[in-house]
Amino acid sequence: MISRRASLVFVVSLLIGGCKNAAAEIPQYGSTGSFALTDQNGAPLGSAELRGKVWIAAFMFTRCPTVCPRITARMKAIQDQAKARGIDVRLVSISVDPDNDTPEVLRAYADKHGADPTTWSFLTGDPTVIKQTSEQGFKSALEGKADANAADFGILHGSHLILVDRELVIRGYYRTSDDSETTRLLEDAARLSK
Repeated sequence: MISRRASLVFVVSLLIGGCKNAAAEIPQYGSTGSFALTDQNGAPLGSAELRGKVWIAAFMFTRCPTVCPRITARMKAIQDQAKARGIDVRLVSISVDPDNDTPEVLRAYADKHGADPTTWSFLTGDPTVIKQTSEQGFKSALEGKADANAADFGILHGSHLILVDRELVIRGYYRTSDDSETTRLLEDAARLSK
């Protein structure tokens, strides 16, 4: 007969193994690469500061008339749900219109949308770095320059939310137009943050 202590050790090891396996089952899509940008408070924030954290990235800009309001609303919902569920995840919104989206503009935008600055950062910086980070790091399209007279304000960019693990490895792309994708994203973030 197996002792009660041995049974408990066996069950705990199964649970721990199950958690590791659950995280291992989430696909890997390559590294974000190295990048250095500036947050809404003017502080440096990039891959070096995000290493060791589970985080969700989104590309957006404050003057966007189309998809960005939905992206920001989805990030706000994730912020609130993650906090309610105790999921340790950071949110990172990267502006694709850095000529307009200065730290001051991003701080006002963050305040307007109820972003918690302890968990949600808005980044800006050198346009070349942002384009390279989007296309080469996150494998997300980015084309155009801001133009109020052009469709989509002249900028086309990816609208997926992107889950990144502690080692800066992309673990998933999630559509912002689908509620079930938000649920899946939160579940995956919870598995990675354990």
